[in-house]
Amino acid sequence: MLDEPMGRLLDYDHRHYWLINGWSVRFRIAEIEVSEARPHGIKYSFTLHDVDGTRLLGYDNAHGVPRAQEYDHRHRFRRTRELVAYEFRGADELLCDFFTAIERACAEESCAFEFEADEIELETEEDDDAQVHD
Repeated sequence: MLDEPMGRLLDYDHRHYWLINGWSVRFRIAEIEVSEARPHGIKYSFTLHDVDGTRLLGYDNAHGVPRAQEYDHRHRFRRTRELVAYEFRGADELLCDFFTAIERACAEESCAFEFEADEIELETEEDDDAQVHD
């Protein structure tokens, strides 16, 4: 059974937000059986996309880091093929780290870190472009 922060994290599954500059943020989270690769019992993928849908950065454990034992990792801003191991310290910390990365990306691009107030979408299961796969 997941603790309260992990339950809150699961509530983000299939959420899709937009920033005022047109970028979008997607969340995919699934509760899974605890394993050596995913000891916290979730599989997740958080991504930031440009206006044309290009992935700008991400945090996930949906696949392993090549030549490493790590699953939790992040994809660098505008260099998403570069994977960096991420130390999972908890659900709340993961969300904070992801939003901090978005804020830094906005600062780097000289754009406001501001979300469209009324723009939230719950995506359907059919949107398999951003699914959390095994």
